[in-house]
Amino acid sequence: MASQSSDMTSESAGAQERTDGYMQVLNGVRNYLASDELALPLLPDVAVRVVASGTNQASSAHALAEIISRDASLAMYVLRIAASAAKRPAQRIVSLPHALAWLGLDEVRNIAFTLALQGKMLDVKGQQRKARRLWRHSLASALWARQLAHMLSRDTGVCYLCGLLHNIGKAVTLGAVHDIAQSERIRLSGDEYDRLVELFHHDIGVQVVNSWSLPEPVPSVIARWQDYPSAGSVQWESNVVNLAHLFADFTLHEPTMLKRDELIDTQAYRDLGLERGDSGRLFDSAGAIDAELDRYLSP
Repeated sequence: MASQSSDMTSESAGAQERTDGYMQVLNGVRNYLASDELALPLLPDVAVRVVASGTNQASSAHALAEIISRDASLAMYVLRIAASAAKRPAQRIVSLPHALAWLGLDEVRNIAFTLALQGKMLDVKGQQRKARRLWRHSLASALWARQLAHMLSRDTGVCYLCGLLHNIGKAVTLGAVHDIAQSERIRLSGDEYDRLVELFHHDIGVQVVNSWSLPEPVPSVIARWQDYPSAGSVQWESNVVNLAHLFADFTLHEPTMLKRDELIDTQAYRDLGLERGDSGRLFDSAGAIDAELDRYLSP
């Protein structure tokens, strides 16, 4: 009996210690945010140049090719992705001008930006597996946002970028939580990491995107996509990202995923002007999205 009582006391003490550790990390992140001391990641220089490469088709295509070609590893990676694209030509894509001519400026810009940022988002010391899962969801959201915009004849490039960055705060929060836990020698469970990421990622994501000085409507959409009905001038783009996020859950079989019929019945689906009859064409694109997702980042 005494032994059982001792075991229960030990378990209770261990549970309290874990709770105390969780709260210590939580308060540490809060303090960083309150004092504006959170270390925000810098946008890779090549990604900055890609975004700033302009909108004039002729001059931008030349500028983008120049930017990508200066980074040999990026150029090789862009060509590999372009050469395996679903809509690639019969003749193999072997040069950046060919990729730009065939895939278009927005598509190549999206590929370059994604690849330039991908390494940083995956580099979360000690939490690479979680970081990979988070980035894969961001990629899936970007691809679904592009598909939705394409179906509705809207700007695919902007929607892709907003989808890619809509949860950028999750990877940054994950890194901050891990750094605090390590420095305080606190051992967090996987669920505790997830809870802390969910708690802080929105505010941190807004800070990150604002610090990167990305063009509108990207910062506004990142701030408002979860409450798109009140997003004002960016309501449509926020609606796209909101629905793309749900489709990414479906694609990756997340615990929160909705079934196919449930997705079609969401308010976000209806608010985009989509009808039940559109669902066949939309879900028919799932295989191509899965394949493209794997080209960027294998499961």
